[in-house]
Amino acid sequence: MVRKGFVLVLGLIMAVGFYALLGWLEPTLCLLINSYSVLVILIAIIYGELDGAIMGTCAGLVQDAFSHGVFGLAGLSLTITGFLAGWLSRKLDIRTFYKRLVFVFILSLGQLFIWVFFYFLIFRQSLLYSQPTLYLQPAVTALIAAAILNLFRKVNPTV
Repeated sequence: MVRKGFVLVLGLIMAVGFYALLGWLEPTLCLLINSYSVLVILIAIIYGELDGAIMGTCAGLVQDAFSHGVFGLAGLSLTITGFLAGWLSRKLDIRTFYKRLVFVFILSLGQLFIWVFFYFLIFRQSLLYSQPTLYLQPAVTALIAAAILNLFRKVNPTV
């Protein structure tokens, strides 16, 4: 049996590696694919709201360490998203691929909205005008996370 803490740390290392790989390939891909959001939503759906919130805090702080913005901005939005993803996944039936796709899309859209809102409050400028790639981030996040969850479901039907 694999320890949950090992899975969480390994997931965070993989998200950092994937984020670095995307930045090395094409920096715009870092705006399009948010590997930290995918990780937090996956962990929250699989392990629950407490682990989702903890992973959201850790992943958000790591994401903030890579950015040159305010430290804690992504941590706050990913913590809220992780908690809501874990809590709502226990309340709603998201066993089919399409339900998971819509569920993750709404969560990642909410996460992006929270992040952009706090970014606007701090810097008084909107990233949605200067970075139109951010509009596609929730859809790409939803596709990736729903596909990974579908693979996990084939391995472990309780997910």
